[in-house]
Amino acid sequence: MLISLSDLLTWRLTGGARDFALQDLLFDPDGRKLAWAIVAPAGFAAADRLLVAASSLGLPEAEARSLPLHVTEDELQRAPHMRGGREDMLALMATMPPMVVGPFGSPYAPLSAEPEETADDPRWQAALERYESLADWIGRLVFARDGEAGRVSDLLYDAARGRLSHIVVDNGRFFHHERRVVPIFEMQTHADREHGGHIVLDLSLAQVENAPKVSDMVAA
Repeated sequence: MLISLSDLLTWRLTGGARDFALQDLLFDPDGRKLAWAIVAPAGFAAADRLLVAASSLGLPEAEARSLPLHVTEDELQRAPHMRGGREDMLALMATMPPMVVGPFGSPYAPLSAEPEETADDPRWQAALERYESLADWIGRLVFARDGEAGRVSDLLYDAARGRLSHIVVDNGRFFHHERRVVPIFEMQTHADREHGGHIVLDLSLAQVENAPKVSDMVAA
């Protein structure tokens, strides 16, 4: 089962006494694993967000458009609260304990860690370099071996294997507008944000243009 991560952000989170909204996902593009989820519990101030491990997410329930969130109320109370942008969030992540592998293969760390001063902590930059967010990837330029292929419009997630599986490339044309799906393992390089954030595929433009359409890969 392949799931659009952009669509997943609109699904309902279930499993607790309160309602939640999934705001963004962090992942390791090289390991193709989800690492963290940013959630906003109902009743919190609009600027407050919580960082929870991806291993806290259960298997997506496509028909119900819901995603189980396996955290206790106590864990939510002790989870890191975030204000501000992604860099503030990643600086907070850098203070958390080393990760281990969760039951579905996703890395996680205990939610009870207490934040510390991170201004001079070398782990701050390490966290910035290690994880990417879905929001950051949408709109990134995509290049084939022989030219510009378009921009990232989505990522697909293989729920059965617990891995990111495909990149959705929008060709950006006014006429003949199409979104094509290419396997993420065809990604040769991905530049960091300071160097443009672009993605290079080990495919030709013709191969990208002839790749499956997103409508053929993901159920509506």
